Amino acid sequence: RRMDDAGQSVTPLSADTLRKLASLKNDYPTFASKLLRIRPKDGDLRSLSFNRAQLYIHEQAEDQKRRTGRVRKVIVKGRQQGCSTYVEGRAYHYTTTRKGRRAFILAHEQEATNNIFEMAQRFYDNCPPRFRPHAGAANAKELHFDKLDSSIKVGTAGTKATGRSQTINFFHGSEVAYWPFAETHAGGVMQTVPDIDDSESWLESTAAGRGNY
Repeated sequence: RRMDDAGQSVTPLSADTLRKLASLKNDYPTFASKLLRIRPKDGDLRSLSFNRAQLYIHEQAEDQKRRTGRVRKVIVKGRQQGCSTYVEGRAYHYTTTRKGRRAFILAHEQEATNNIFEMAQRFYDNCPPRFRPHAGAANAKELHFDKLDSSIKVGTAGTKATGRSQTINFFHGSEVAYWPFAETHAGGVMQTVPDIDDSESWLESTAAGRGNY
């Protein structure tokens, strides 16, 4: 037996549980349906079980990852298909099942940034305790899983320098067509994602006219 951070006695995880935890690293659909909770329009929390659009996105991403070792996706999405939810859940899965991973989500406006962070916080708060990683000091912009040295950070595309100074393993650009400095942001933030295996970059948006980013 061991002691947790609150001084309480904790029974070590069994070998079977550890194997299950390890298997979830490469099984986002099971991780999502068993461990992640979302708040749909009716207000009641439910499991993140993929709908048709989310399943299609997942299959395409996993196929690319098998072929190239990494994920680079641009999604022109329909409304209310759960695309942002899928990618945000994927970022949470990515950072909580690996060590030393940094996820950064850049949204088009402050309200959207707040909503995305609330989603990540909801994933964390409602995750079963034995599957929930230890979190260090949290604020309105970042969840830091200190013992994994991993984190999820959010930002708003309000200044041209947002996100440029970071090294990012997982990038999610939300509603890219509505970023005020879309081409500048894309040219800066995208370069912070290393061109290595197990890195991911997602750009998604509903359409906003022609001839723009």
